[in-house]
Amino acid sequence: MTAGPTREYIDDVRFISNASSGLMGVELAREAVRRGFEVTLLLGPSCIRVPRGVRVINVVSSDEMTDAALKELKVGCDILVSAAAIGDFTPARKVRGKISSSGGFTLELKPTRKLIREVRRMFPETMIVAYKAVWGGGRKAIISSAKRLLDCADLVVANDISKDVFGAGRTKLYVVGAGSCTDIPRWEKSKAARRVLDLALAEFRA
Repeated sequence: MTAGPTREYIDDVRFISNASSGLMGVELAREAVRRGFEVTLLLGPSCIRVPRGVRVINVVSSDEMTDAALKELKVGCDILVSAAAIGDFTPARKVRGKISSSGGFTLELKPTRKLIREVRRMFPETMIVAYKAVWGGGRKAIISSAKRLLDCADLVVANDISKDVFGAGRTKLYVVGAGSCTDIPRWEKSKAARRVLDLALAEFRA
């Protein structure tokens, strides 16, 4: 499982990140351990306390998150649940030290690697549950956006992050499969995690 944000460093002091707390991914890990699964959690910078029984690998950048996931999958995993809010962009070059604040500065960004696409290419038999953050647009638009990831994921869990989801204790989700869509009401993330795992395991065993 992956959880939390990533940090893409501009220099040795400043970085680009997002407001993800990591709570959703940690709750998924907690529920999976409760059900008897062996869980490895790749956790970006977060203050969330990880439950006992979860093996944790701390990472910082999107590259570290992706490399750690590929390394773990080589060892052998049945399901990847990618709930982390991995950065979409990273600086084209990192400046050593601290950039002076005395003048202007132009920042060039480049796309980061896409974890689930690399996993699908290298481990085609692994089941992938991917999270998709969407900004507004309503149910139809959110589900449509989620479906575009089904070329590299078995299930896509989409949410509207314009509704104060990052860092919040509750979330509303849409779990989208090749021929299904399940709405999860705005529940506590612990309860939502149970439902997501129910759906993921049903898909895995089908």
